[in-house]
Amino acid sequence: MNLSCGLFRRRRRCGEQRKKRTPTMSIFGDSNIQARSLLRMFVDVSVVVSPDPNTAVAKFPGPDHSSSNVSPKRSETSFHLSTDMHETIQHLYDELRGQEALLTKAQFADFLQGVQEELEVDLQKDTYSLGDFLYVWLQEYSWDAIAPLPPKDLTKPLTNYFISSSHNTYIVGNQWASKSSPDAYKNVLLRGGRCIEIDVWNGDVATPTSRSKSPGRDHGRGLSGSSFPNMATTVFDTVEDTKEAARYYLGEKPSTNKHQRSYSAQEPLKNDTFSTVSTASGPESHLESRESSNLLEVSQANRPRSRPKQQIPRGEPIVTHGWTWTAPCGFREVCQAIRESAFVANDLPIIISLEVHADADQQEIMVKIMKEEWQELLISKPLDGCDPRFRVPKLEDLRNKILIKVKKAPAKIVAPADTTTLPAVFAMDEDASSSDDERACHAVAKASPRIPDTQEKSRKVPICQNLSDLAVYTRSEHFHTLASKSSKYPAHIYSISEYRIVELNDKSHQEVFTHNKNFFMRAFPAGRRVDSSNPDPSQFWRNGVQMVAMNWQNMDEGMMLNEGMFADEQGWVLKPPGYQSTAKGLVTRELAAPGKIMDLIITVYAGQHIPLPSDADDDSSHGASRMRPFIKAELHVEKSEAGDTVGQGHDYSYKDRTEAGRTDHPDFGPHGERLQFRNIPKVVEELSFIRLKVEDESSGVVSSPLLAWTCIRLDRLRPGYRFIHLKDPQGNKVPDAKILVKISKTLR
Repeated sequence: MNLSCGLFRRRRRCGEQRKKRTPTMSIFGDSNIQARSLLRMFVDVSVVVSPDPNTAVAKFPGPDHSSSNVSPKRSETSFHLSTDMHETIQHLYDELRGQEALLTKAQFADFLQGVQEELEVDLQKDTYSLGDFLYVWLQEYSWDAIAPLPPKDLTKPLTNYFISSSHNTYIVGNQWASKSSPDAYKNVLLRGGRCIEIDVWNGDVATPTSRSKSPGRDHGRGLSGSSFPNMATTVFDTVEDTKEAARYYLGEKPSTNKHQRSYSAQEPLKNDTFSTVSTASGPESHLESRESSNLLEVSQANRPRSRPKQQIPRGEPIVTHGWTWTAPCGFREVCQAIRESAFVANDLPIIISLEVHADADQQEIMVKIMKEEWQELLISKPLDGCDPRFRVPKLEDLRNKILIKVKKAPAKIVAPADTTTLPAVFAMDEDASSSDDERACHAVAKASPRIPDTQEKSRKVPICQNLSDLAVYTRSEHFHTLASKSSKYPAHIYSISEYRIVELNDKSHQEVFTHNKNFFMRAFPAGRRVDSSNPDPSQFWRNGVQMVAMNWQNMDEGMMLNEGMFADEQGWVLKPPGYQSTAKGLVTRELAAPGKIMDLIITVYAGQHIPLPSDADDDSSHGASRMRPFIKAELHVEKSEAGDTVGQGHDYSYKDRTEAGRTDHPDFGPHGERLQFRNIPKVVEELSFIRLKVEDESSGVVSSPLLAWTCIRLDRLRPGYRFIHLKDPQGNKVPDAKILVKISKTLR
């Protein structure tokens, strides 16, 4: 190296202009001593606008391959128990054998029949050691608290089943600023979802490249429905690029394969058939690519290669949440994801609820794509001998089939408004599942003076005939009243907001209940749930609503109840007998299922492998030793009338809890901790649930973070000494995480 390097300035030639340095924000240099902390704060906060897709995907539990539709005779070869659990079972064995040296055959049989309530007992030996007792109990009889299911009755019409349903299935985060992903469909379908939703909008269409005259001074360059997805993707990609650069500067490992989506078409497409959504196009867009003095600059020499931008086939529809900052994905790739995962977990049919905001040309492309991707899976015409004017098929008739839920074509086609301002379907369609959400979004959008009032300028999008024809047995109808003509059509579906269903049921319960015994109704979350929270689905099931659309990306109380309802059920649960269409004279839920008075006592003895809090250090046992886990029980049952005096409370969600244990293997003593619910009225086991949560008391008095949970439908809750398997806060099963309990349940 030349030692004089840098000591002398190079002499500029005559006329040479000195290149000025582009001004930048001084957060990467040392001139700002708070640069790194501020940058880290920026990276963390930016997740609100653009959630990490790896985190979002991680929220979706994988498929549960351990079905309860198996013989109660178990064939497990190993079962891990903590020391405290061994001691509890040793104590139980000693109590059972009494003064005998070994447990006798009669004593063992009495335990299995009287305490465990096993229906069949077949013991071969005359006496049993502790090891024999454990082996036979484990191998020949179930320890699980959840009872196995009987063979499913598939002979009833579709409307006689509750269906596991998803709302805005494509969204991986909140309802305002998130990302649409085909992987979300795979996760829902593999977890047993059987009714999914697709919001379809116009995709990027090639526009003439000729120059147009500049708009006048008074021209308002506002936003339209079609430009929102492009802008959302631009913002999403810009934030992600900045986060990548910031992480690189901070020395963090750069992410790989972020936001990539594979396009697995049967034939490779040419580059010019794709449109890069991250660049807004069209006359309405005002986001342009330009240099800015406010942009962060990082040395390009050592930066990792830029993330590949998402690409959607040009001219094809997109899937997104309208009038929000939700980045879109392609309609075709969603259809491909559905084809690949629809019938992996089971072969029972799926219903696809189409929320159509696309124009007639794009609707024709939708039909073409669905027929190409789904082929023989798609129900496109009535089955032989099953005319939708008179009845809907039985569940067994639709194995491995996809049904389309969409509105019918109008008798007279009305020309839609021009495509630069997308028609505001949400302004007129209450039966559209996103209507409340979009009214709220559109209200915010109109607050800006740059956004035109598309509600006044646009008209309702008509459904083209070819798309309408696909709604064979699941036709979406606009709800007016339960006395309207459409309410008697066998294949109709009413989609109604959660709050309106509650109001409607309060005023006309008998009419609602009678309708739902024979025809479809679908409840969807209110538009104010922008955080993707969920309603309590059990209140709708008790009124016969078949489809309660849930935000599956948020494992809150509502989704826990949904998991409890449909555990191992393959997404279809047969209604209680009084709720079925054959029970003609039972016109209210009280007549259909009167309910009983229940006493439920759960004694908790010990737990093991309780998951650590999310902020704990995985490489240290210190977090586990500091844990103070306790069990909180919540009983979800039918609402009591004001005059009822039995029961323990007035909020109709009965609660109890244990004292706190210690470590991730808590011991609650030789006699255990009791969770008691006595004299609970109007309990319909098929529609009631016990929800257990493990929380940590060590984190402070303000809140106790959730560590693990489970939710069990009461008709499947087995009495006796049982193990309850636990899930983490995201709904994933945790290996060997369980609690040992004794369950006593009586109904009278």
